[in-house]
Amino acid sequence: MWNANNPVPSADAVTVLLAGSIPRLQAWYTALAADARFRVAMQASDPQDLKSKLVTNPDVLVLDAGIYPGPQPLLEDLTRYHGAAYVLLPMEASREAMDSVAQIPCVKGVYKGEINLVAIAGEMYAAATAQRQARLNAGMEALWNRPQGMGGGQPLGLRVVAVWNQAGGVGKTTIATNLAYEAARRGLPTLLVGMGAPDDLPLILGLKPEPNLNHWRANPTAEGLKLALQKVDTLDVLAGFPDVLSEARAITTPLDAPESIPKLVLTAAYMGYAVIVLDAPPTALASAALAAANTLVLVARPSLEGVMRTVEACRTVVERLAGEHHIPASGVYVALNRMGGRMTLDEWHKGASALLGRPFPPVVAQIPDEPKVGEAQDGRKLPVNVSDGFARGLKPLADALFSPQGAQQAPQNGNGRKTFEIFGVRVKV
Repeated sequence: MWNANNPVPSADAVTVLLAGSIPRLQAWYTALAADARFRVAMQASDPQDLKSKLVTNPDVLVLDAGIYPGPQPLLEDLTRYHGAAYVLLPMEASREAMDSVAQIPCVKGVYKGEINLVAIAGEMYAAATAQRQARLNAGMEALWNRPQGMGGGQPLGLRVVAVWNQAGGVGKTTIATNLAYEAARRGLPTLLVGMGAPDDLPLILGLKPEPNLNHWRANPTAEGLKLALQKVDTLDVLAGFPDVLSEARAITTPLDAPESIPKLVLTAAYMGYAVIVLDAPPTALASAALAAANTLVLVARPSLEGVMRTVEACRTVVERLAGEHHIPASGVYVALNRMGGRMTLDEWHKGASALLGRPFPPVVAQIPDEPKVGEAQDGRKLPVNVSDGFARGLKPLADALFSPQGAQQAPQNGNGRKTFEIFGVRVKV
């Protein structure tokens, strides 16, 4: 896909998620592949796969509703999508079903029988670009038009770090655990939250699978959080989900519910944590972590596919989800994991900037590809304590996030207690 015969789409190309039966996906892909205005970023052939990919909030969703068993789960998924959706209903769908789908804000077109994508391509592109610009404008207003004293977009007194990428297996959990441990070692009260299903944190940290997030969700209070925690030296750890069914229930939890991830972060903030690290999964639950964070660390591999996936992740945060989180443009960092033998730092960053269409966020950490890292985790040890190369690679990121010159300190009141704002709530610790 990176050669002259199949050029990289322009930065203005809108991303498309196709969902339907395999034959229909093939036909739709063929219809859009030749149009440079579109880039088919993902395809899904069943509702669960579609739900996990909707977290990336693609510009356009073209959906064959026949993959759903009925209208209710379709309506629920469409309600959570914020792009431009074009929906093909089964021929037997009732008039009431068509009207219900058409009334959902994201739906721009409802069809029966077939969708002629070539005929409506102009309409799709116009709707997608208009929504993209509206989200970007809203996001820039939310991120930069802050009251006096808010510090130019830098978080005040509290780092809520989402460690994420859309791809699995890039080393997010390794970076998240060692970054949190480094923060705790520097004397900052730190909470590490696993969000995997099943979660790897207990395994690689030598902890028990219980208590975990399910225990806190059953008692979403400060006392419930204390009872759900385990420790690695001075680092507090909340293990993630033991199975995918637990994660599925969390995915459908409203962000303002008492047992949601943002409420967990708020509870932890009131308890006095200075750093909260969220090991965000490559599933729909990542949206909850992004909504709760004020800092994003994108973990990537130094490869062409690493460029593509990381640029898509960045677009998701700064464009498609703009205005729906608390992460400023200056709060996005990149960690290249397992460096050596593929792309250099300059090659990777130039490729990412070219694909994004503007300068990509800085690569702050370069983690070497060392066998000691895997050996340490197999032995229930932290790579930062075992591998000098890993520790050196991680240090610039830890310095940027946790050192006095890398993060502004919160103002203090007359009693010497720090104050900060999170989700509009003023907190004193």
